[in-house]
Amino acid sequence: MLEVIRSHPAYRQLLAEIEQGDAIQGLGLPRAARLPLLAAVHGDLNRPLLYLTSRSDRALALFDELVFWAPQIDRRLFPEPNPLFYERGAWGTVTRRDRLQALAVLAQYHLPAANNGSSPPPLLIAPVRAVMTRTLPRRDFLKVSHTLRPRQEAQPQQLQRQWAAIGYQYSEIVVEPGQFCRRGGILDIWVPAEARPVRLDFFGDEIETIRSFDPATQRTVAAVQGVTITPARELLPAYAEARGIPLLPTTGVVEPIEEFFLPLVHPVPATLLD
Repeated sequence: MLEVIRSHPAYRQLLAEIEQGDAIQGLGLPRAARLPLLAAVHGDLNRPLLYLTSRSDRALALFDELVFWAPQIDRRLFPEPNPLFYERGAWGTVTRRDRLQALAVLAQYHLPAANNGSSPPPLLIAPVRAVMTRTLPRRDFLKVSHTLRPRQEAQPQQLQRQWAAIGYQYSEIVVEPGQFCRRGGILDIWVPAEARPVRLDFFGDEIETIRSFDPATQRTVAAVQGVTITPARELLPAYAEARGIPLLPTTGVVEPIEEFFLPLVHPVPATLLD
């Protein structure tokens, strides 16, 4: 089907207009034709694409259906938070993870140490309200991201403070994204953008090895050449503390500050489009 679409003169004209940066009017495509056309355009342009939908349920349906048209595609869902922008409520764990995964994949294009050119460009699907919901500025996201590799000098205590400052939470054992733990000369961390957590084995202040591991069994899976640590929250706790916004609720239990305060912590917030 995709080859039939690619052979059509109207498609070739559309592709040429996109390459030239021309303004394109609405195509008026029926729903059944949108995903195959999107898959063809994504494969031919070889660049990140964003598919906007009007509702969350439509975005979820298209996200699942896209596998049929492009099984090998790097598809990412950028969901909208459950609370409205004026409601003070916690974002769900899955919502945070999916949004951060999309941001981290796009950040690879601006992190020379992380972008080796081997990763395929992503195709993001998002409802309009998800894109309208503000996130941390791109500059801040890139500023706090860092790449670790074997044989690199790094102090475990400093890394722990650094990770806590960008939203990671300490845990006795790493079982979900956004957590880290330490056992002697070993540091475990699960970056939200990664499918598995990684284990950093230290000899003094030098990283000897970095290995991915299974969070269910805690057994190592494979050695990796490096890992890029990106923020675990769209609201950075270090920035909140710098602006005098307390991280302690009235109960006295230490908890991360809610994304409701994001406009106060980051006065010039951004969106996915940035």
